[in-house]
Amino acid sequence: MKKNYFLSLLVFTSIMSAQVAELKDINDGSSGSNPSGMIVFDGKIYFAADDGSGVNSGDTDYGKELWVSDGTAAGTTFVKDIKTGTSGSSPREFFIFNNQLYFTANDDIGANLWVTDGTNAGTVSAEIYPEVNESVQNPIELDGKVYMRGISTNGDTNDLLIFDGTSTAVNANSTANDESILSSMAALNGKLLMYANYAPDDATVDNELYEFDPATGVFTLIKDIDPGTANSSISNLTTIGTKVYFEADNDLWETDGTETGTIKVNTANSVSSVSNFHEWNGNLFFEGDDGTNDDQLYVLNPTADTLTNISTISGNNHDPADFVEYNGYLYYSGQDAADNDNHLFRTDGATIEQLDTIIKDIDDIVVYNNKLYFEGDNGTDGNELFTFNPATLSIDRAFENSVSIYPNPSTNFINVRGNFNEVANYKMYNIIGKNIKNGSLKNNVINHNLAPGIYLLKLISGDKTISKKIIVK
Repeated sequence: MKKNYFLSLLVFTSIMSAQVAELKDINDGSSGSNPSGMIVFDGKIYFAADDGSGVNSGDTDYGKELWVSDGTAAGTTFVKDIKTGTSGSSPREFFIFNNQLYFTANDDIGANLWVTDGTNAGTVSAEIYPEVNESVQNPIELDGKVYMRGISTNGDTNDLLIFDGTSTAVNANSTANDESILSSMAALNGKLLMYANYAPDDATVDNELYEFDPATGVFTLIKDIDPGTANSSISNLTTIGTKVYFEADNDLWETDGTETGTIKVNTANSVSSVSNFHEWNGNLFFEGDDGTNDDQLYVLNPTADTLTNISTISGNNHDPADFVEYNGYLYYSGQDAADNDNHLFRTDGATIEQLDTIIKDIDDIVVYNNKLYFEGDNGTDGNELFTFNPATLSIDRAFENSVSIYPNPSTNFINVRGNFNEVANYKMYNIIGKNIKNGSLKNNVINHNLAPGIYLLKLISGDKTISKKIIVK
């Protein structure tokens, strides 16, 4: 077993505020529309949002409903009032199946499955169980069918439902409603793996790792990880090659679908509280805690059997989440050392890079037309729809490379040299992220009487921002 731990280039080396821009203030004012569930389908972005002001949805407050965007402010529009009144249908659990976009919405009957083509008339109830509150969740496609947990016709919650795109769905267990699916599912070898309770096993087994075989309609216990009537609290099931990785009792586990092949990943023994799994290039990226640096970004290479600590955010959690791949990088939201808000980051698999320090609460990142779109908060408009163009990074790097700072370590002054198009302002932060000094560059010199230690110098010129690590002796 091998363990590799690399320190990354963190917020104290290079932070570039690289053209993160608000696409549209959907809920005009400071409240925010809280866009969520973003998914790209048929050349557009679909999501849920709440225009409480009514300014962008026909001068009416419909609550949180379905919206669509072509990547422009003018092309970001309200689709349909699914639930009558102002309470909103809260569209969620979006998935694409048979070239159609489905989602769960709270309509006037209950939480049901809907389908849309992006128009008001083409947004209709899919009615998999007519006149029944289905409340479907965690859809996953396998062999031409969608499996999801929901409420079946007899009212049982968390049953495994099978949907083939027709007007009805069936319960996976045709003889009795004995299963209770407790998390998302993963596909492996033509079967579904899940964290579940299975009533026939209640006498000896509590909530544990099960598989469902669509060919036979049978649920089978894979392993009783916490023996007896204790449960193993499984989550984050993620398929990589011939195995499924998952969290159980806060630790990283793997399974090949057999009892003997369901084991704790020894390479990751030093890391606990694992969560937010994402597969990229055959590797597993996840959040973990080694007892020293809480909630940092790790990557497991199953082939080499190595674990790499990619981030070590000093004095703060990193909380990496909402991963999306684009052009050789894995983009995600994470906290920096300066505050407890999630900003935009990316990794090449070895180091991390913070892309913006201003926009916070990054969430629901998608890639569309070579740009990133996501929920964010600029501190003025509340949580709204933002966009980021990775192509502008080359411009920001040119600005960064044109700037030099000396002496470093510093005593009582800092010289700043660079090709500034505008008068540059600066901010300085201490190691815990407190803003301790602000000003404008005068003769490209910053005079100070700072105590010995490590500081973050943020330089702002026009729409570009970079940060440099400063040591004061």
